[in-house]
Formats: sequence, structure tokens, C-alpha cells
Amino acid sequence: MNKENPNVKIHVLAEGFKPKRETEGAVGYDVRLRAVVSAHEMDNQNPKLRRTLFDFDKTVDSSVERFVGMKVVEKGGTPEPVYRLEPGKMALGGIGFCTEMPFPLCYLTLPRSGMASKHHIVVANAPGTVDPDYRGEAGIILYNCGTESFYLHRRMRIAQILFTWALIPTFEEVASHAELIASNRGAGGFGSTGTS
Repeated sequence: MNKENPNVKIHVLAEGFKPKRETEGAVGYDVRLRAVVSAHEMDNQNPKLRRTLFDFDKTVDSSVERFVGMKVVEKGGTPEPVYRLEPGKMALGGIGFCTEMPFPLCYLTLPRSGMASKHHIVVANAPGTVDPDYRGEAGIILYNCGTESFYLHRRMRIAQILFTWALIPTFEEVASHAELIASNRGAGGFGSTGTS
């Protein structure tokens, strides 16, 4: 196995998008929104995928109808279907592809700084770990922590992913806390070392 340039198999779903590095020096891959999907239900026709609630062509689930509308999403463009993410609400966005990675390669789901700084949209499940044996479409939980509605549209870059090798340690269990080597920090946590 080539740890410098591992082979990752990817299946891009219908209406999905392949992750993309936006610059030559980037290590993160931007991922795009394919659909708003259910966090709790799988698709009846394809149990490997979460049930689609809104695919930006049609509303599949009536529970999301009040969040769906039309808006111009690019300058000079024509109105496109959008999903309105209200302040204080979350939506699960499917990112449009499935992977097979060699063990123990995984990828982390991470926020895009522009979404947070400009629009107050954060990724609630970041960092999230997508394991090498997961074969479904990963989902990004978008949370609107601002005071205004935010409009999601298909193709929107909603997060980034970072591929990384995981360490799989061997645990050596000891009988008591005294067998752990003492440190200056000890059990201090939750800001015990201060902020400056």
C-alpha cells in the first residue's frame, strides 16, 4: 500500500459532485451539496443512502415544503430552487459520493471558514470521522447560528474533507492510576492552563 498517495475508490451519486481541491497548495477537498437528507431514515429504494427530503428539483417530503423556494443564487442567473435554513435550525446535507479507502485511511469533515465568518453557518458534526469501511453518502449537519435565513442551493460548497491516516494503538491496561507516569499537568483540563 502506498501511504504517500493512497488509492481511494469513489462513486459519485446521480446529481452528486466529486470532491475537489480548489488550489494546488490545498490539502482539503471542498464538497458540494447534493440534497437535503433525513438524519434518521434510509431510502426505501437504496438502503445504502439516507432518505432524500429535498433534491433541489422537487420536494420529496412534505415536512420540508415550507423551507423550499426559488432564488437567484448566482449574479445574472435565473431563479433556482433553494432550501431556506432558518436561524437556530439545522439541515443535513448529502455530499454526493461514497468511498472505499484502505485501512486505516479515513477522512474528516470540516467547516469552511467563509461559511462561518460571512454567513454564520457552522458544521455541527465537525470534525466528523468517515471510517474506511463506511460505504454510504456522508452528511454535513449545517447549523444556522446567525439571525437571518440562509439559502442552500445545489452545488454550494458546504464543507471540506481532509484525508488522514489514523493510528490504531495497542492498549496496555494497568491496574491503577499510580502506574501512569506523572506529568506537570496532571488531571488539569477545561482551560486549567489559562488562555494566554
